[in-house]
Amino acid sequence: MIPLGTELLTKATFKRLFLQSLSSQTFNLSGIVAGAIVATLSAYTSMNPWILVLLPPLLTIRGNIGGILCGRLSTSLYTGLMKPTFRNNTRYFYATITSTFVMSFIFSIVIGILSFLIVNAIHGSSLSLTDSLSLSIIAMMTCSTMAQLITPLIAISSYKKGLNPDMILYPIMSTINDILISSIYTLLVLIKIFWSGFFITLSLIMLPLFVAVTIFLTLKHWREEGFRETFREGFPVALLLTLLSQITGSFLSQLEDQIVANPQLLAVYPLLIDSTGDMGVVISSATTARLALGYIEPQMSSIKGKEERKVVLSSLTAGLTLIMSAALATSIAYTQSLIQFIRPFLIIACAEFIVVTPIIIISLGLTILTFRRGINPDNVTIPIITSFADLSITISLFVTSQLLII
Repeated sequence: MIPLGTELLTKATFKRLFLQSLSSQTFNLSGIVAGAIVATLSAYTSMNPWILVLLPPLLTIRGNIGGILCGRLSTSLYTGLMKPTFRNNTRYFYATITSTFVMSFIFSIVIGILSFLIVNAIHGSSLSLTDSLSLSIIAMMTCSTMAQLITPLIAISSYKKGLNPDMILYPIMSTINDILISSIYTLLVLIKIFWSGFFITLSLIMLPLFVAVTIFLTLKHWREEGFRETFREGFPVALLLTLLSQITGSFLSQLEDQIVANPQLLAVYPLLIDSTGDMGVVISSATTARLALGYIEPQMSSIKGKEERKVVLSSLTAGLTLIMSAALATSIAYTQSLIQFIRPFLIIACAEFIVVTPIIIISLGLTILTFRRGINPDNVTIPIITSFADLSITISLFVTSQLLII
C-alpha cells in the first residue's frame, strides 16, 4: 500500500529525516567523480579560459531546472496532481516534464550567447558564438534528455517505498545532473580542442535535432496548465538567475591561477555547490509540503517549532558532514605534503561555513514568502536557492583563497 503524504510526514522524526537526508546526500560523494572529470580540463584552462566561464552556468541552470522538476514531482505526489506510475499518468505530469525540457533548451541558448560575450569582453576573442552555442546546447540538452527519464523514476520509486521524496529526490538528482553535465561538457571540450572537424559535424547533427524536438513538444503541450505554470512562475526567475550564473562563471575564471596550483579546488567544486544547494533545497521542499498540508504556519517564526526545526537541523547536519568529509578526502588525494594539504582544505571549509547561515535564511524566507503570495514555491525557491548557493560558494572560494596565504 502506498503511504499517503500526511502519513509520511507524521513518521518524519529527526532521526528518520537525518538518515534519509544523509543517505540521499551521501550520493553527493559521487560528485567527486564529476569533479575529477572536470579537473582533467585544468591543464587547458590557461589557453582556453572560456572553459571556466561556461562551466558554472551549465551546472547552475541544469541544477535549477532539474530542481524545479524535482520540487514539482515531489509536491505533486503528496497533493495527487500526479500518480506514482509511469503509464497513464496525469496530463499535469507530462506537461511538467515537457516544460522543463523546453526551458532547458531556451536557457542553453541564453548561456551560449552570454558566455560568448563575457569571454570576449574579459579574455579577448578566444571562442566563437557558434562554438559557444554548440557547447551549451549539446551539453545541456543531452543531459536534460537523460534527466527527464531518471527523475520520475526515482520520485515514484521512493514514494512507493514509503520514503520522503523531499529528502531523497533532489539530492540524488542534483548529483546525477552534475555528473552528466560535467562528463558531457568535458567530452565536448576535448573534442573541440583535439578534433575540431568532428565537433563541427556533431554540431550539425545534434543542433537541428534538439530544435525539432523542442518545437514539437511545445506545440503539443503549450495549452496545458502544468506547462504554462512552469513558464509563468519559473521562467522569469530562471532568466534572472542565468545572468547571475554568468557572474559565477566570471569569478571562477578569475581563480585560474589557484586552480592550476590546486586542482583539487576544481575537483571538489561540483560537489561543493551541489551539496550546499541540496541543504537549502531539502529545507525548502520539505517546508513547501508542510505548508501545503497545513503542518506549519507560513511565517518565519515556524522555525522555532519542532516540525521545522528538525527539518533544518537534519539537512544541515547531514550536508556539513558530507562536505567536510569530501573536502578532506580530495585535499589528501591531490597533495603530497602537510602544507599543501592544509591550505586547500581550509579554503573549502571556510568558504562553506561562511554561506551556511544565509542559505538557511533564504531557503525558509523565500518558501514562506512565495507560499503566502499564492505562488508555487517549487517553481521559484529552488532555482534561487541553487543559484545563490553556486554564486556565494564561488565568491567565498575566491575571497578565502586570497586571504588564506600559508
